[in-house]
Amino acid sequence: MSALDLGAEESPAPRHRFRVNGRDRELRAPGGRRLLDVLRLDLGLTGAKEGCGEGECGACSVLLDGEVVDSCLVPISQVAGREVRTVEGLAANGQLDPLQAALIETGGVQCGICTPGMLMAGRAFLDSGRAGAAPTDQAIREAIAGNLCRCTGYGRIIEAIRRTGAAPISSLPGPEVSPHPAANFIDETELTRRGLDLADPAADTPQTLAEAYALLAQGGRRIIAGGTDVLVERLAGIGLTPRYLDLSGLAELHQIRRVDDWLVLGASTTYAELRRSRLAAEDCPVLVVLAGEVGAAQIQNRGTLGGNIATASPAGDSLPLWLALDAQIVVGSLRGERTIPAAAFFPTYRRTALADDEIILRIRVPIRPAGTAVFRKVGPRRAQAISVVSLAAAWRSEQGTWHDVRIALGSVAPTPIRAPTTEAVLEGSRPTPETAERATATLRTEIAPIDDVRSSADYRRTVAGRLLHRIIREAGGW
Repeated sequence: MSALDLGAEESPAPRHRFRVNGRDRELRAPGGRRLLDVLRLDLGLTGAKEGCGEGECGACSVLLDGEVVDSCLVPISQVAGREVRTVEGLAANGQLDPLQAALIETGGVQCGICTPGMLMAGRAFLDSGRAGAAPTDQAIREAIAGNLCRCTGYGRIIEAIRRTGAAPISSLPGPEVSPHPAANFIDETELTRRGLDLADPAADTPQTLAEAYALLAQGGRRIIAGGTDVLVERLAGIGLTPRYLDLSGLAELHQIRRVDDWLVLGASTTYAELRRSRLAAEDCPVLVVLAGEVGAAQIQNRGTLGGNIATASPAGDSLPLWLALDAQIVVGSLRGERTIPAAAFFPTYRRTALADDEIILRIRVPIRPAGTAVFRKVGPRRAQAISVVSLAAAWRSEQGTWHDVRIALGSVAPTPIRAPTTEAVLEGSRPTPETAERATATLRTEIAPIDDVRSSADYRRTVAGRLLHRIIREAGGW
């Protein structure tokens, strides 16, 4: 039966089939139930911990087809046919995984809340090939940046990962663990008897874009792709809906292509995919820089470009860059497609130019071989930070003089903004100390940030000026 034939979630809830730690599993659950809840409550795998519920602490980290993800941000509708590995699946044949053994030997375990997530992030890093023969501390720190520890500190954890990657140690005997039950069918009656919450949203999983358009036009659905915004907002009671429209399975929304003089990015492109993209590195390398600044591995493996745009938060990392690059956002519905300049896409706070029945399809970025683009952000910590100020700058240089200057900022206004007065100061100028001083002073008077819980207006104004000053200084080489 097509999703178009479903006016409401069938009862009982649909079946989901996937593999967990090498074993086939099957259960009934609403498609919007979090993978974390399925693991802990439905399957009894309690290694993954409920921490922040927002993708910041990493305590619930598991591997999904080998990639580390926050299971609190993954709807079960997106797990069908895939492989999930939890901390319970690390030990094998009565032997601890070498990383588990190393963590014990280095004393990197205390309260244990963060340990399962740390293990899964570390294992994903070691299995990815990025660790190399001798992983560096810097690479390890990046790999576990999405995992917080407040007991042990990170030194011993980093040492354990480094030991395992450089010269795998012998596995220690593991604890006696009962084998996982055989694949079983958990019906709604059983879940009710166990007192579990069945109020999770249903989820439609269209197989074609036309089907997605038709479902969205019916109303009563909220689009979900990576889940890194939608599931966080659900926890906060924002944007509650009885049904999700899950776009993650639409292949055309994942493509990265070069079309004439444009780099075209599918709306469901993840930041991890963008970091790995050869085309992005060749045609617009600042996009690769941006992708590395968004969250940590768990968020980069899930968060999508279209989701960041649709959420329209003034702190959204990608939004100033789209303005500075003169990007175009292509949207579609049953009525057809239309192209909206990024400069016109964010009319007011947390609002976009999207109609209720429209879906973001792709982002078009003009390829400018002679142009330069830079992205900088400042947050309360080095990794996994919501920006206090972000700034994107783009220009074309002719014999050392800047032309076609674009300066855009995030987190200093209700929407991402351009700074036209500052752009005018830089247009036709050279990146000298005098230019930097004039442009910085102009920017500080041009923006009007607010005081809020994350920062003061004065701090944002000062930081924005320093970011611009640094960009000019680096461009001028002084």
